[in-house]
Amino acid sequence: MPTPLNRVIIFVGDVEKCARFYMDTFGFTVIPSDDSPTDWMELDTGGCRLAFHRVHGPHSSEPTGSQDNPHKIVFYTPDVAATRAAIIARGCTKMGKVHTYGSLTFCDGQDPEGHVFQISNRP
Repeated sequence: MPTPLNRVIIFVGDVEKCARFYMDTFGFTVIPSDDSPTDWMELDTGGCRLAFHRVHGPHSSEPTGSQDNPHKIVFYTPDVAATRAAIIARGCTKMGKVHTYGSLTFCDGQDPEGHVFQISNRP
């Protein structure tokens, strides 16, 4: 039986900063919760939810994005170059070049903690 993807959780040092980045960059909205916004925030992406969970332990205030913590969230757009320009205009300074392979076009970027995301024309 198919089970739909409901939520992606990213473990971060600064929940509010990362959630704000995705809200400001992609226009997502907060899903109200009784949880503390310093420990947990969920965003409505129009599909599955994107959640941020504060890490605990000795490095809990440090950024968590690194090659040792790999994942990539991919956002669909029919026009990668225009979306890349809009993301940069919204303040994201860590956007790579647009790559095209056949009919596939994509571009990687990084959020404030170094987590890699991608915009792609692949539905």
